[in-house]
Amino acid sequence: MKKMICRTLAALTVFMVMAPALMGAANPRAVIHTGKKSQIDVTYKDDAYVKIKSLEKNPKKLMVKIEKDKTTYTYTLDSTGKEEIYSLQMGDGTYTIKVLENIEGTRYSVIQTQTVKVKYNRPNAPFLIPVQNISFSETSKVVKKAAELCKGVTTEIGKVEKIYQFIVETIKYDFDKAKQVTEGKLNGYLPSVDVIFDAKKGICYDYSSVMAAMLRSQGIPTKLVTGYVAPKNVYHAWNDVFITGQGWIKIQSSVYFDGKAWSRMDSTFAAGNTSGKKNDFIGDGSNYAPKDVY
Repeated sequence: MKKMICRTLAALTVFMVMAPALMGAANPRAVIHTGKKSQIDVTYKDDAYVKIKSLEKNPKKLMVKIEKDKTTYTYTLDSTGKEEIYSLQMGDGTYTIKVLENIEGTRYSVIQTQTVKVKYNRPNAPFLIPVQNISFSETSKVVKKAAELCKGVTTEIGKVEKIYQFIVETIKYDFDKAKQVTEGKLNGYLPSVDVIFDAKKGICYDYSSVMAAMLRSQGIPTKLVTGYVAPKNVYHAWNDVFITGQGWIKIQSSVYFDGKAWSRMDSTFAAGNTSGKKNDFIGDGSNYAPKDVY
């Protein structure tokens, strides 16, 4: 009985150390800024995220811009009134959050602006939470699968190995979707982790989103990184994972786990399902040029 209680408490703790939004917790000290057409909830800014939604079903395209110092991240915003979660992943400091509405073509106007000061309440806060492009909850299929895979595994690196191998062995590369992205037919595409889980296929963005969701659900800080890979300058997505005592595991020279450390954290190429010569992308990590980190 004691062992069963301990396992239950351990599983619950994984979710409690994550974002309150994942637990559905209400905050009596909610800080919500309401504009004429949109709403910005900064209640959990020190958990490294904000929640934003349109206040009306808007036929116009909406965008969110999050700025800190000289760095800007730009996102889509659901125009039907659905609330979405956006990361404050650029460290402690002052952020400016803007909601924009399309005027015509590529022209947008700002409809709401909010400035907030952020001080993370835990290390690696942005990389433990569900956000727009890594969206999951305690009822997600990928979260349940991660719990199943990691049952009885006591080390972080052991959990990483289980989840990584599952993704590599289960998800096939989706050439049709890749072609649609290349042809501009999937502009603004966002992964849906349970859809990918069911379909058992995806592109690099999908691989990386699923892996981030599964590892974050286990309390392991995980980045989804997008950028370019030499020598063909391919736009790509991959993961960096934080292991206690080792720090962030970076892309390195090969594609295997030696029982102690990962030599390369790239589930897409490790799966061996991409076109071209896989060896073109194996190097000391200098082949990878990060652009955005989520």
